[in-house]
Amino acid sequence: MNKWFKRISLVALSGVMLGACVACGGGNDDNDSTGETSLRLWTPITGADLTVFNRLITQFNQEHKGEIRIDHQSEVRDTHYNNIKNNVPSSGPEMAIIHSQLVQNYAANGYIVPLDDSFFAEETIDTNDYLPNVLNTLYMDDNLYGIPLDVHPIVMYYNKALVGDNPLPTNYSELMALAQKLTNSSKGVWGMPMSIMWPSEFVYSTSLFQNGGQEISKDNKPLFNTEEGAVAAEVLRDVIHLYKVSPNNLQADQDMNLFTTGKAAFHMQGSWSLSGLQDALGEDLGAMPLSGLLTNGTGESSQDIMARSHVFTVCKTRRALSAKKKAAITTFIKWMGEHSADWSVAGQIPAYNPARESDTFKNAEFLSDFGDPNNFRTAVGAVYYEAGFETVFEYVTTIMKDNLDAAGVRAQLKAAEAEAIRAVKTEQEG
Repeated sequence: MNKWFKRISLVALSGVMLGACVACGGGNDDNDSTGETSLRLWTPITGADLTVFNRLITQFNQEHKGEIRIDHQSEVRDTHYNNIKNNVPSSGPEMAIIHSQLVQNYAANGYIVPLDDSFFAEETIDTNDYLPNVLNTLYMDDNLYGIPLDVHPIVMYYNKALVGDNPLPTNYSELMALAQKLTNSSKGVWGMPMSIMWPSEFVYSTSLFQNGGQEISKDNKPLFNTEEGAVAAEVLRDVIHLYKVSPNNLQADQDMNLFTTGKAAFHMQGSWSLSGLQDALGEDLGAMPLSGLLTNGTGESSQDIMARSHVFTVCKTRRALSAKKKAAITTFIKWMGEHSADWSVAGQIPAYNPARESDTFKNAEFLSDFGDPNNFRTAVGAVYYEAGFETVFEYVTTIMKDNLDAAGVRAQLKAAEAEAIRAVKTEQEG
């Protein structure tokens, strides 16, 4: 969660990166070659997702009774990550969940270790079975630091009753035209209400990608203070102030509230919100990919959709892991991938390719409407991704709120860039 996101106390993203860490504290003996292997798992999975996730843990433990047991502890995101930083390697868990954009940072700081060949001596994981656009961001210095469980993108949801027989849009101009047609502000009905806060992290990043921009370089240089970065912000500003299909100054979740009460035709929200939106709208709920909807361009990047991933990682431990522990970790990670179609009930797209080919996934309502997983773009692999990119979102909020002109937009991006550079330097210097 970026610093801005924390400061405004937004609801934490329930979908997060999944990691497997190994601890050697407490009464566990890593060198014990007999009996059941116990692995502790810490996660930031909460809310409705937690019910689904715990169901999978229970199933794994039942199937591996007497061999492997997963002891799961869940905390809210900030507490979870603070616990890892404060307890690894001395008394951390055997496994933990980490967001994909944090993997390189946690590797650089020594919280997690590479998944080398020794982990796969008895049981193997074929990395070719996972989405390459997600897996490839988990390497640092040619070492793999995690195995992704899923990928969760931002989605364009719509109210079928309000959209009616109108053709669904395929680009930004068509989206705005239809949203204007469906807006009736006198009745409190809006074409596409949009919060100036959450989930603008996902929305701005998607606009940035689709308009040809990039968030940060692999050597931690902010890249958003560009013409493409300015266009990306102006696209969002214009939804509110030019096309007037959204009220101004909507705070976090106010746009969702309008959508769930039948007062909005379109709504950009994460895939993880699927269950709640289904409960609210029932048969009136529709979903479509956000690909191409924040640009009129037709280039390859126009189809990109910002996403995140839960990634399994292995934490640094006080004592070296035994072969038995490594085999148990590998067994668990592999099993979770093989059963990740069941995890998709929570709105998560499996990163494990065979799971997306399963009948369970193919027959699930809405999931195939979220878009081509090859277009889901997770964060570029950069050690200081949060410091070097996520600073910009507070400035995008100002652009959206104050209807800044072109010069004002570039001034905000320049200020955001300067803050990001300082933040990266501060983190590098400790």
